[in-house]
Amino acid sequence: GMWLRSLALSVCLGQLVLPVHHAHALQTAGSGRRMRLGHLHQRARRQYSQSPAIRMLADGEGASPSKDLAETPGAPPRDMPSTNTRRCVLMRHGESEFNTANIFTGWCDVSLTARGRVEASEAGEVFASNNIQFSVCFTSVLTRALSTAYRSLESANALYTETRSSYKLNERHYGALQGLNKEGMATRLGRERVMQWRRSFEARPPPMTEEHPHWPLIEGDKRYDGIDCPKGESLEDTQKRVVEYWNSDILPEICRDDGDPDDCVLVVAHANTLRALVMHLDNISAAEIEDVNVPTAIPFYYEIDKDTGAALRGVGGTGKAGDSAAFTGQYLYDERKKVNFLERRRAASDPWGWALRDDAVKKEMLILESEEGDGTESNYDALAEAKRNTAKYGKPFYLHDG
Repeated sequence: GMWLRSLALSVCLGQLVLPVHHAHALQTAGSGRRMRLGHLHQRARRQYSQSPAIRMLADGEGASPSKDLAETPGAPPRDMPSTNTRRCVLMRHGESEFNTANIFTGWCDVSLTARGRVEASEAGEVFASNNIQFSVCFTSVLTRALSTAYRSLESANALYTETRSSYKLNERHYGALQGLNKEGMATRLGRERVMQWRRSFEARPPPMTEEHPHWPLIEGDKRYDGIDCPKGESLEDTQKRVVEYWNSDILPEICRDDGDPDDCVLVVAHANTLRALVMHLDNISAAEIEDVNVPTAIPFYYEIDKDTGAALRGVGGTGKAGDSAAFTGQYLYDERKKVNFLERRRAASDPWGWALRDDAVKKEMLILESEEGDGTESNYDALAEAKRNTAKYGKPFYLHDG
């Protein structure tokens, strides 16, 4: 109708200003019409990516970002000047069998739950509804991340996307804690101590020993041939390998000049590997990162400056990476999925949402490399519990009863 001709004329004139009633009509138009407008949007996006009309076409409306990834609803792209950028979309895997059982997972290769598989497919629908395509997808070598990547890409009709996997994107190795129930460990050892192992930047969990049921599963896995597997990692340890892989593999792909400049890069990983990467991109301090939670299968993105490799954090249109220690990633969502997404983001703020500060932590609570022992009061009971939980929840989803 008239409003479509008006929009086309505005694009040609470089004046992408969409009246309110036209915006409403655009949001409620049929899927075929949205796809036709999507092609028009793709051609204009690089020059006018920050105009109100393009923001409404691509990302919808929402609240401002927060340092806590579980607090706010989806947000439009940040306000920044047009520049030589490329979008990198980050996403945690869908709900896993150990997630739903509240068990420390780490490098244990568990499958997605039925809900986790739906979450992954919903993420793909969000990619499609936002007309997002990817040049490459990076994942860990763990099944829950790979399955989430494949299911989301299939749902977005983009299963042909090249996928590259690396153990450097694996979840943080939780050492002797793997396979143990988080609440049970808090009851036995004290919430403060277990919370430090979970949330702080420097605290390393007690190391895994050869008696642990996960030891042969990891050490004997062909995916790790030739790799000196960790026996337990702090978030600081995890960040070293994640940032190393970001600089060596992911960032060069983002900064490439060939290919479609509108194609994005997708990274599907884990809660702690993404926390480590967000800490790097947003220059978040060790104390601040304790408050950052990553919900399952909700994509968020950064605009990366291809000239500097930095994440643009434009506040007030500056387009510069400042010193503010806050999460500035932007969520992607679809109006039809918003309720589900909000539910998962609230769930990311777990019952232990409070976090201790490193400067208030007793030194004896931090397990150093030089210290021996697994830090548990009853090593036999802990190993037995880890073995039981792994046998019960560690099977592939298609072998579970029901």
